[in-house]
Amino acid sequence: MALVDIVPFMAVMLITGAANTILMKYQVMQVVPLSPGGEATGFEHPFFQTVLMMLGELACLGVFYYNKRGAAAPAQEVPSWVFLVPCVCDWTATTLVNAAYILLAASVIQMTRGAIVIFTCLFSMIFLGRKQEKFHLVGVGLVFMGLTIVSLSTLLNGQAITVESKAHALLGLALCIGAQIFQASMLVFEEKVMKNADYQVEPLQMVGMEGLFGCIIGVVLLAGLNVTGIENTGAAMYQMSQSVPLTISVLLSIASIAFFNWSGITVTQKASATSRSTIDSSRTILIWMIELALHWNSFSILQLFGFVFLAAGTMIYNQIIEIPGMGPDLETSKEKEALMA
Repeated sequence: MALVDIVPFMAVMLITGAANTILMKYQVMQVVPLSPGGEATGFEHPFFQTVLMMLGELACLGVFYYNKRGAAAPAQEVPSWVFLVPCVCDWTATTLVNAAYILLAASVIQMTRGAIVIFTCLFSMIFLGRKQEKFHLVGVGLVFMGLTIVSLSTLLNGQAITVESKAHALLGLALCIGAQIFQASMLVFEEKVMKNADYQVEPLQMVGMEGLFGCIIGVVLLAGLNVTGIENTGAAMYQMSQSVPLTISVLLSIASIAFFNWSGITVTQKASATSRSTIDSSRTILIWMIELALHWNSFSILQLFGFVFLAAGTMIYNQIIEIPGMGPDLETSKEKEALMA
């Protein structure tokens, strides 16, 4: 697929992905009573927020079936477990990141999520047998270097940490890094399924079915977590009922996650899982700029330097910038052309 055809989906990924991150951080910043006359506290419900995200993905399933009305059924039905595996990975990753929002600023979280590029690249080579060209490795390396510089500068300057202790910051970073292992596993598995000749899976179908399974898993988990006191869904619903800005941010986050996952999985189908993770990491720039505009963060020349590495790595990986002598291997290209012929 030509680059010009993928660019719109990449743009949607960047915009909706950045919006979702900012909205999620905005939610935990809202201080609302948990009950009538109760103490006001932040909207800290990571498991409940994951279910809300799954509702956004589930909405894609309705659009899928609406577009497919009257169409012939596929020759081979896709097994349900195909959607369950990435759903479990997505559920775990999303919940870990939601918990990290309580401990870290949105920009730090997004910077740390850059680790997904490394895990996705590694898993693609191991499980998909994909050979990474030299420019791929250079691009991924620059992205990782840029994210490392930005993350390190933020932690050293303490700009992204407000009242949280350093221990809380380290815990938040650990949650984010752990989440990227599951997120990378999801991306690679989705690519394997989307490009499997035995299945005919469309992006909206994949996202929607993951949302369906995610909602089912979420209801079961919330039932148990509410009994144990780990989660309080009733308090979360009460907080939403008492704050219009919080409710609006929740609704917007559900919509943004639907468009983000649809565009993201389309990039996976048309390009690769590594391309998706690399583009996804680039939304750090938008998030940082928004945080500066909202005065949630302060300007750092070291962060700007890191973003230069991030942008350069992203463009090199996707061949927007070509490095002389680091083009695709000719023999590999001929083999691909022979297989497609």
